[in-house]
Amino acid sequence: MPATENFGGPHEPGQEPLRISATRLPLDRIADPGIAHVLGLWNDRRGGNAMPPRGALKPEELAQVLGKVNLLTVLRDPLRFVFRLRGSVIANMHDRDLTGRDVGEMQPPEYRDMLIRHYTEAVERIEPILYRIDQARGRHDATYRRIILPLGTPEGTVEMLLTVSAWDADFPRRNANLGFKNR
Repeated sequence: MPATENFGGPHEPGQEPLRISATRLPLDRIADPGIAHVLGLWNDRRGGNAMPPRGALKPEELAQVLGKVNLLTVLRDPLRFVFRLRGSVIANMHDRDLTGRDVGEMQPPEYRDMLIRHYTEAVERIEPILYRIDQARGRHDATYRRIILPLGTPEGTVEMLLTVSAWDADFPRRNANLGFKNR
């Protein structure tokens, strides 16, 4: 049974708290064709290594998911994650392009904390990680799936993370109802 983590915390006065749960999903039953396609490319490009090198996946190969892709640079001492590329579909949905920004600056804090936890896990495990993310605030909710794929050196140093997200057609509207716009 997949393990589920819950994230939540303080919220703005007069606003209901954002509740987030993240359930790790198996990689052998990926329902989304875009995520499955990118995982297949990732596996092909890594060869006998733990992960492929940065730059091994070309934008033209990611055309079907490019707007739902994030590419993050992994910095160390302390461990941090900076958006190198923010997919246009994701940026438009949130009315904000975070390219060049540190994940530690993201709001709301419970969402930021979840991302840092998941990105850290991908760096430590040096393997793809797929999550179903369930978000709720009051009577509004939204669900999406996200895979995190490490990229780096043959020696096992993760230099970048590639994420691909997938959701149903009504997700952008449902997500906006959670208060993510203009943050």
